[in-house]
Amino acid sequence: MLEKVVRRIIPQAIGFGLMIIGWYISIINVGLDKFMGATIITKWTVAGLLLILIGAYLPQIWIAILNKMQK
Repeated sequence: MLEKVVRRIIPQAIGFGLMIIGWYISIINVGLDKFMGATIITKWTVAGLLLILIGAYLPQIWIAILNKMQK
């Protein structure tokens, strides 16, 4: 029982961490953007968005793969 809980908490924690890092990268870029030209999409905002998306979907994919490997 405890193993099942741990197998679900670790991917969720990693996904949450990736989302926080992606959010932080995007916010820092927007904060520093006031010193640069007026651009909305930069490589840093796209990188932040990708980290947020990966962090959102990675845990569910990870858990599904672990469940298929057990069967």
